[in-house]
Amino acid sequence: MRYISPIIIQTAKDFWKNAGGNNTFPCDITGAVNLVLPIDIVSLSELSVNKIQSWLNERKVFFDLEIDNRLLHGFILIARGAGFIFINGTDTEEERRYTIAHEASHFLLDYQLPRANAVKKLGDGILEVMDGYREPTIEERIDGTLTSISIKSYTHLLEKIGDGTFDNTEILNAENGADELALELLAPHSIVIKDTNPNRNKISFYDFKNQCYQILRNKYMIPASISEAYSSKLAYIATGAPSLLSKLGF
Repeated sequence: MRYISPIIIQTAKDFWKNAGGNNTFPCDITGAVNLVLPIDIVSLSELSVNKIQSWLNERKVFFDLEIDNRLLHGFILIARGAGFIFINGTDTEEERRYTIAHEASHFLLDYQLPRANAVKKLGDGILEVMDGYREPTIEERIDGTLTSISIKSYTHLLEKIGDGTFDNTEILNAENGADELALELLAPHSIVIKDTNPNRNKISFYDFKNQCYQILRNKYMIPASISEAYSSKLAYIATGAPSLLSKLGF
């Protein structure tokens, strides 16, 4: 996708407005999440599914993750309006920041937004269904179907097949959305584009991309592989597709 979704832009703006604004970079994403969202951030070294399960069991939080054990960068667990973001404490600071933004984006897009839409269409009582306190009535099932509102309880869409790729479109779309919002939270596209070409000079696709990559790495603390992809996307937005001459190195 070579544009930024309006929903992503507005969700990021609303988040930072609720956090009191975002005027410095790299931003304090940890402080903002703690301030705005009903979520606790938990750092565990060598994060894995089993480590999260053990952490929950030790605190008598009886929740079966029902996911095969594997090493993780991050994981979000949400129930009845609140939850935990688990991050890998042995990752680099850049990776931890991105993980927090990514998992918080799951909360905003995959949990908070559907709940708000459901309440708007079906009333406050539907939260009892979404929080698992009761089954939906026949009328609620019909209303939910007719208005295209999901009234299912939220579960983390983590499961992948053996090679690490996603095994269904729902998971892929959720992960792509969380990545897109995470970047808009950490490095808003309009500000990054302005940083890269403040005078709006004529600039080639690849010159823009290379300058943008350095800015993402040095100013915004975006991990290298993610900066590579994001700088390409912003270069398309700012300059259009690379010309034939630029592809040939001229």
